Amino acid sequence: MKWGIFSLSQIPDQTERVAAFDADLKQFELAEELGYDTVWIAEHLFSTYGVVTSTQVYAAAIAQRTKRVRIGMAVVVIPFNHPLRTASDFALVDILSHGRLDFGAGRAYQPHEFKGLGVPMEESREMFNEGLDVVVKAWTQDKITHKGKFWTISDPVEVLPKPVQKPHPPIYQATISPESFEQAAEHGWNLQFAAPFTYRTYREAWMDQLEAHCRRYEGLCQERGRDPKAAQRMMLVPFFVHEDAKRAKEIYKPHVEWFYEKVSANQLAGAPAPVKGYELTMVEGKKTREMGYLAFDKLDQYGALVADSPEGCIAKLREMKQRFGITEFVLWFSIGGMDPAECERAMRLTRERVMPHV
Repeated sequence: MKWGIFSLSQIPDQTERVAAFDADLKQFELAEELGYDTVWIAEHLFSTYGVVTSTQVYAAAIAQRTKRVRIGMAVVVIPFNHPLRTASDFALVDILSHGRLDFGAGRAYQPHEFKGLGVPMEESREMFNEGLDVVVKAWTQDKITHKGKFWTISDPVEVLPKPVQKPHPPIYQATISPESFEQAAEHGWNLQFAAPFTYRTYREAWMDQLEAHCRRYEGLCQERGRDPKAAQRMMLVPFFVHEDAKRAKEIYKPHVEWFYEKVSANQLAGAPAPVKGYELTMVEGKKTREMGYLAFDKLDQYGALVADSPEGCIAKLREMKQRFGITEFVLWFSIGGMDPAECERAMRLTRERVMPHV
């Protein structure tokens, strides 16, 4: 079992952006000091929902502030950049970190980002598949050419530098829809689960649905001659622990509600109707919001977040580990502009009284 922390670098008050990033980086340093295995970051555009616009830039900064902890992407949005640029940049990150990169990839889900960049959202899955294929080839082949729907590499190109890890850094796929589990099984990629997003799609049945997806994924792996237990299964969980369970919920609640209000607004921006390829998540996400399932009490009731005493946190994480075969928990302490001091206290308490018992 591995343990990580996650930051979306959410800075509600942009006048505090310098101090907030300093606190973010100190949190990653503390994670290494306390013995966490990984730190995970994400990229977003045009919103305080998350202000890291380039995970490669931020990962390079983290690489220089840490020595041991692995640096995970959750996720790199493949359709938003030329795949040769993505391959080159993250090979450089792998070098700067001395081989500590975990490469999580996805296709994005917020309409205003696609609109802002002029990228067709309805073609994101095709772009993801084609782009990630180019990235892997660029990492593993001396020279490559490519003729696809979205990108063409006419003359052989040698992409340098090559990453340290061989044959390439571990690849994780963000998995919510049935199609994403099928892709992961087809390619043998590691699985990246996220409680907030699976819950927004399936509400009170999210654990049952995720467990069913895992069983289907295992069957697909067996059909392809792959060991269904070989891939890593990382679970991102909004998480906060306090000696007193009631106090844990009181501290965490306003920050969680800020996050869900922001993600709901971003999901609606620029997309009055469901976009092709996102019908399930958009239709069900709208229902989840309208039916009141994004209220803190509902999120807590159905396990879409963990805010509890150490004993309560242990029980909830143990259930997820058993049901989904989790190999790594990635805990999100710093949601919605949480006080860094509260994050630090919770990280220490987790290390001392939760992690040893899961």
